[in-house]
Amino acid sequence: LRLIPAVSAKRVSKASIRADQVDGEDLIPKLIIGCYALGYDTIEVVGKDGLDESTVDKAVKTMRRLRGLEVVESHRNKVVAQSFMDPTKFPVDSLIKRLQILVSRSLGNVIEALERGTTGRLNEVRRVQDEVDELYWLIVRQLLVALNRREIAGEIGIESPLHASGDRVTAKTLEQIGSVIMDLAEEIVRQKGKGAKLEERVLVSIGKLARKTQESFNTTVESLLTPDIRLIERSMSLVNGTLEMESEITHELLKSGEYAYPRIIVSYFGMLARYCNIIIEIASHRFLRKSSRVAAVQHQ
Repeated sequence: LRLIPAVSAKRVSKASIRADQVDGEDLIPKLIIGCYALGYDTIEVVGKDGLDESTVDKAVKTMRRLRGLEVVESHRNKVVAQSFMDPTKFPVDSLIKRLQILVSRSLGNVIEALERGTTGRLNEVRRVQDEVDELYWLIVRQLLVALNRREIAGEIGIESPLHASGDRVTAKTLEQIGSVIMDLAEEIVRQKGKGAKLEERVLVSIGKLARKTQESFNTTVESLLTPDIRLIERSMSLVNGTLEMESEITHELLKSGEYAYPRIIVSYFGMLARYCNIIIEIASHRFLRKSSRVAAVQHQ
């Protein structure tokens, strides 16, 4: 007698958003994104008496921003999108690495703008942030799908619910770091429009702080993706050094009576370093899930 394990059919899920039950069409995009993050294969927006043109436009625009989702039907009665994505093709760590690359690129554009006194590269920051947002929601979708379908969790690198929760916080932190960088870029453009300039000595100090912040960020994410005690220690040292430098520069600016613009710029880099501390904490937890020369762990 041979026992052959049954092959379970792929579960297909669908979510229908009833637009007529929502007060204000601005909530529709958030509901669509929520359905996407929860892993629904089909998402549709319907209305009892049809949909307003603006609702259709917002629904289609939102759906097209979500990776792996394709609009298959769009008219006044309903908008339908389907996911044709194979979740096993997108390991979460590779998506986090991609987020790191994008965020670091935006930070590099900001640093270049400060050092050269130009704003041309800052237009790229908004476009990159849109991609960061798309990747963030894809990661959330992958994590929630992994929790609901344990058979694919290992294929995308999710070892446990604890692992998934850490990756969720990491992804959100990276998305927030990207948003802070975008705010910084917009502040530089705004101040440039007012004719504000940074003195050379101030610019040199801010440039050093910016470069140290970028190194702190990249090392921190690497310490998460490659759990190693030396990388974690290096990340902590860099972040602490960045925060000390921020404090010193701020003190000097206050003592010399410098105007608000440079102090605002400095505070943004300090904010970025503080976000890195969140990722360092998660990297430490990931490192401690397995025995190493530093810590022996047992599960009973």
